[in-house]
Amino acid sequence: MIGKSDYQAINKYLNQQISEKKKLIAVHRGSSAGNIIENTIPAYVAALKMGGDILEADVVLSKDREMFHFHSGMERKNFQRDIDIQQYTSNEIEHLTYINDNLEETNYPVEKLEDTLNYFKGKCLINIDRAWDFFPEVCQLVEKTGTTKQIILKGPLNQQVISFLQENPTKFMFMPKVSTLAELDQVLAIDGINIVAVEIKAETTNSDFFQSDNIMKIKAEKLLVWINALTMNDTKKLFAGYDDNLSIVKAESDGWGTILNKGADIIQTDWPSLLKDYREKWLEDQCNS
Repeated sequence: MIGKSDYQAINKYLNQQISEKKKLIAVHRGSSAGNIIENTIPAYVAALKMGGDILEADVVLSKDREMFHFHSGMERKNFQRDIDIQQYTSNEIEHLTYINDNLEETNYPVEKLEDTLNYFKGKCLINIDRAWDFFPEVCQLVEKTGTTKQIILKGPLNQQVISFLQENPTKFMFMPKVSTLAELDQVLAIDGINIVAVEIKAETTNSDFFQSDNIMKIKAEKLLVWINALTMNDTKKLFAGYDDNLSIVKAESDGWGTILNKGADIIQTDWPSLLKDYREKWLEDQCNS
């Protein structure tokens, strides 16, 4: 059972998913290619069809405080324009359309968080990222759409986040990000927050959370361990280089296998169908060993 007993009602769906599938696949911004754009409903649908269990969705706040799906800083990629979408009003954002992978103009708009929550109500878990500066607005909308048991909030454990999560009467599922044992100790010392998972980062094999014993400390607290297999570029290492690229170019066992053997409960990837196939093989091997 994941999380504290006081919060089992809101954690029920997450516990059902981990009990059924053992290891969960989170899909980074959905699955995009061709004319399907990242952080859109079609990308999220594709991610689920390719074996994803959790949708990772980025959210921004417009100048007039409307919530849209978008990863800030990706305006050049997605619009071929040097703009800051967060400085736009909701009306201005609604008039933006995406550029696809072929650098062709589309007629697809930037979507509102509310539309996504309504579309996927009752269908899957959703990890909301990059929205910690406006958690009150996010959580109000989540409750309005009746998707509270599906949402895992992610963010830093700063005082603003801690105060909101402690004081809010609805105990939303939350996943902090940690890179060191000291940060983990801070997480474990906090009361009144429904922490269900910890996202760990290990830049090198000497990092605190590349060590199996330290990962087991998280699991001993009845928390899930989220590890990123994402290959962001040629130099940035989220888990010491054991990532999607290594898994695909060399061998699944070297990348995803290492992550699973280290104790990951959730792996975030850009390649859900390939990881799903490997997960099933890995689980079968575990049963036979």
